[in-house]
Amino acid sequence: MIALTVKCAAKINLYLDILYRRDDGYHEIETLYQPIALWDRITLSPIEEGVVISGDDPAIPWDEDNLCVRSARALFDHTGFRGGVRIEVEKEIPPGAGLGGGSSDAAAILIGCNELFGLELSANELGDLGAGLGSDIPFFVMGRPALGKGRGEILEAVEGLSGGWILIVKPAISISTQWAYENVNLRLTRGRSGDTLKLLMQDLRGFPGKKLNTYNVFEEGVVEQYPEIGRVLRVLRGAGADVSSLSGSGSACFALFSEASRAEEARGQFVKEGLFTRIARPVSRAIVLTR
Repeated sequence: MIALTVKCAAKINLYLDILYRRDDGYHEIETLYQPIALWDRITLSPIEEGVVISGDDPAIPWDEDNLCVRSARALFDHTGFRGGVRIEVEKEIPPGAGLGGGSSDAAAILIGCNELFGLELSANELGDLGAGLGSDIPFFVMGRPALGKGRGEILEAVEGLSGGWILIVKPAISISTQWAYENVNLRLTRGRSGDTLKLLMQDLRGFPGKKLNTYNVFEEGVVEQYPEIGRVLRVLRGAGADVSSLSGSGSACFALFSEASRAEEARGQFVKEGLFTRIARPVSRAIVLTR
């Protein structure tokens, strides 16, 4: 049995709103997921038993609590598989950025191990298993642009972006998703209409050539706490992006441009400051397997 390589994409949230706080303590959200060509690469190799992990980002704990390890163990427990796997992770998606790197890696483990070991779980079964590990994992298992509801695990495939250049800028800070949810002011969202999302989904079909409007429920609170993120967003909007926002709860911001040259020009302003920047294209598949 030979090793399997899995490429797993980042995501941006083209729209993100919290509708209300649920009785179970979770938040009911509405979001528009778009996978982008910013890739982690994971190599899966069969071993006799257990789960062994290593990675090239020293900021990430490569231990038993890593989401990749927990995903592999959940899959093995669910199926009764008695072998083991070695996981080697090459990171390109920065952690703590709202780009879904951890969830994308976890989905890659579920899909990759299912394929490598012939476990024969369906995509729905893998998505359900992923939902117990993290709210964004079912989206990455699905692997295409989607409207997300519930905690983000109730998915409807949508058309998404077919073109454009997406500039990602991450300030030198990371934001805890838990902190963001605990500090969001839901009173600011009362009375909001769903028209913004409906219009955005309609206008995506006319892009490029059409300005897009969006909304991220976390932006006001995050910018208040982290002024550097507000500055990044102001620069992106001043650069003439067709749309710009936080992704998830941040700290990464994104800006969509219809021309590569405009994206490169905007990127140059942040490269000089030493910030993490990438220009990515939208993709229609979040997980890609190769042997």
